[in-house]
Amino acid sequence: MSDAKLEVLSPAVTLQGYDRWSAHYDREANPMVEATEWALDQRPLEVAGARVVEFGCGTGRHVPRLLAAGARAYAGVDGSPGMLAAARAARDPRCTWIQATLDAVPPLGAPFDAALIVLVLEHIVDLAPVLGAAARAVRPGGVLRIVEIHPELVGGGTVAHFRDDDGVEVRFTSVAHPVDALTAALATAGFAVERLDEPVAAGALVERVPRLAKHAGRRVLLDVTARRAGGVA
Repeated sequence: MSDAKLEVLSPAVTLQGYDRWSAHYDREANPMVEATEWALDQRPLEVAGARVVEFGCGTGRHVPRLLAAGARAYAGVDGSPGMLAAARAARDPRCTWIQATLDAVPPLGAPFDAALIVLVLEHIVDLAPVLGAAARAVRPGGVLRIVEIHPELVGGGTVAHFRDDDGVEVRFTSVAHPVDALTAALATAGFAVERLDEPVAAGALVERVPRLAKHAGRRVLLDVTARRAGGVA
């Protein structure tokens, strides 16, 4: 019998959990983070000359990718002070950091051309506030890219987790939003889905992330591109 200790965090303390994780978040191998990086490599973000906002930016791990792709400005929004402290450590005048919970994002100023949400929605009980914030932030015709753990995998028990400094395994309570629920919420917020991919654990993805082999043949990611109504590409 294992003597490992387990702590399950309720949605109400998700941000406190990420504060605890922030000190070593970027130093740990994480197969789902690696899988989302693979997805973004397979279909790169088209942000040359764009102003980009990321909801749930965490430690800012996507900033180098976005700036290398030509983004001219970036704003990261997150509710965890610990994660934002890690993000701010990499100073760049093109970056702005906003501490806010995703159900109460303040006005962000001039419209953005693109928005990004990665490995966030499993922590959101009600999709409407964050998708509404994205709609308010992105200009008409702008793009929203979402890359998440596939809801079928979340429903089967694959959730964010880490081991703290005392050796306790900390697991987050996660929400599995069905694909049709997400697309409906996007439509309500004023986004039209242009592309929806559901990569499975096979081929190049498993070669890149061998730890996904245990999910062989199952859909592991949900990758959605949606465009804000009222404008042109």
